[in-house]
Amino acid sequence: MTNPTEPTILQIDDFTMRSLQFCDLDALATIWADPEVTRFLPSRGVPISRENAEKSLVSFLEHWNQRDYGIWAIVENASSQTIGYCGLRYLDELDEVEVLYGLARAYWGRGIATQAAKAAISYGFNGAKLDRIIAMALPDNLASRRVIEKAGLQYEKQIHIFNLDVLYYSITR
Repeated sequence: MTNPTEPTILQIDDFTMRSLQFCDLDALATIWADPEVTRFLPSRGVPISRENAEKSLVSFLEHWNQRDYGIWAIVENASSQTIGYCGLRYLDELDEVEVLYGLARAYWGRGIATQAAKAAISYGFNGAKLDRIIAMALPDNLASRRVIEKAGLQYEKQIHIFNLDVLYYSITR
């Protein structure tokens, strides 16, 4: 799953997960411009502006530099197109590491998010030597809950974070 010469590159079927780069801004901005994609994000269906997508991307890039793990771009091998993102993010608010993911709507329902989440979790435990990883989903986001559960995380409780009531899941090494 991990390429031994470049530990931040992961392979999942017809996709490559590589560290996000600034050149991924257009793809992220396009994904987050779709209200169906943002429906279950803290913006609750309001498209995320290009300016805010850029701020998030910069934050993700800084995260990699600070922690040696972070968010990967999911790139379709056949087209070399960035179709989503997945990875690990340290949350100051909880003092926990979260697995998160998002895909362009055209790629939903194909198991890509589940494979990516499993790869990110595996890297978190084996590469980054984390002991615990969490995930959160809104109660009505059934697709995301399925991804989280298929990736092996167990439901623990409901919490309030980022002005949202979310379901909180975890997995330990």
